[in-house]
Amino acid sequence: MSFLARLFGSDPDSKIAKAKRLMAMNEFHEARWLLDDLEHEETKALQHEVMSGLVQINLNEGRALYSAGDRARAEEHLAMAREFGANSEQLRQARRQGREAMPAPKVKKTPVDDGPVGDDPIWSLPPDDPRLRYALMVETYPEQLRARLLGLGPDFAAAALMTDAGDPTGAMKALTPFVGRDDVARYERARAAIAANELPAAGSELIQFGASLGHQAIGSKHTAMMMVQVLSKIGRAEEALTHILTALDLAQLPHEQTMMKGAEASLLFMLGRDEEADTKATALLRNESRDMGLVKLLSQIRKRRGQRVNAMAMLEDGLNRCCSAPGKCGSQPLDVEAVRMLIVMYLEDNIEAGRVDELLADLEKHSKQPTWDDGYISALQARNTADPRLKDQVMNLSRGLQAQDPRLVVLKASFSAQMGLG
Repeated sequence: MSFLARLFGSDPDSKIAKAKRLMAMNEFHEARWLLDDLEHEETKALQHEVMSGLVQINLNEGRALYSAGDRARAEEHLAMAREFGANSEQLRQARRQGREAMPAPKVKKTPVDDGPVGDDPIWSLPPDDPRLRYALMVETYPEQLRARLLGLGPDFAAAALMTDAGDPTGAMKALTPFVGRDDVARYERARAAIAANELPAAGSELIQFGASLGHQAIGSKHTAMMMVQVLSKIGRAEEALTHILTALDLAQLPHEQTMMKGAEASLLFMLGRDEEADTKATALLRNESRDMGLVKLLSQIRKRRGQRVNAMAMLEDGLNRCCSAPGKCGSQPLDVEAVRMLIVMYLEDNIEAGRVDELLADLEKHSKQPTWDDGYISALQARNTADPRLKDQVMNLSRGLQAQDPRLVVLKASFSAQMGLG
């Protein structure tokens, strides 16, 4: 086949050749879409190179923008780098190198000070100095909120640090006066309430924070997602759905919109609105095909709608499509939860014994610690092989479960005879 035929053809070999050409020109985005769902022996290796290239491009752009003083745009590129597989150390290094490349400020003649020296004295403090810990905390906030935090003064700083120092209850009490002064203080009080397991208080603070300031990404957390999680845990999923739809209308960044749409689908599923949840999750998965969270959600929806074969196929497709190497899903660790879900369905229906053995080997290799689900898997194996120890296993699994625990429903469906129900 000629060079031009390989470059412009539509067969797999031609697409591989075109992808390589695009990669050589640093057109990694175009190469990524070309390789997506392409069946060829070189696809996985090239996809790995593409993701590495996208990581490097966004890290470089982030460094350049940091050095130019444009922190907001720099963080957008670093967020994209993380999505493509950059790890925390790469992101920290990019930020550090970007700051180091910033032009040095003009030297001013100032009186000699015995305190820390440098362009920003706070970073010269010892790691355990509370002033440094507070500075690091403030830096996780969006830039437009930092001055407001600092304006609350040293007493607020001391109160905010109490949560991570192991006294969340004390932090809640100490932070109370500050939420009346500025709603920006509500996030730290919500953090303290979550740590103290005072979830209704945490939900109230996060709702008011979002209503006043708009939901924000703060460090690795997002206040809208925190609100959804808290309200869901205390049985207020309907209210959580109302608030997340409001937040979605206001969201401007694509990754925030995607995240909130995923939360919307999850809440619809939680509320039993399976058809709506299916529609939302399916539409979202078309654009986020490598999001294993969405894959698992859609599988759960299909399972509850009675579409078990489709639910299993969803998980198989997700694991096969996202995994570019043994034990890896794209650039992420193997999704152990998805593996467990698939094993459970196969064993419940007593099918695909060979595939179950493969998945169990993956689970044994990558699972960090045993869970209740692992005990359930063992009991299903015992049931399918007529193991005489089955009844004892089932009794152990049911021990300590409250009457409203959904796991009891699962046990009764699979082990009715052993539980004296039939």
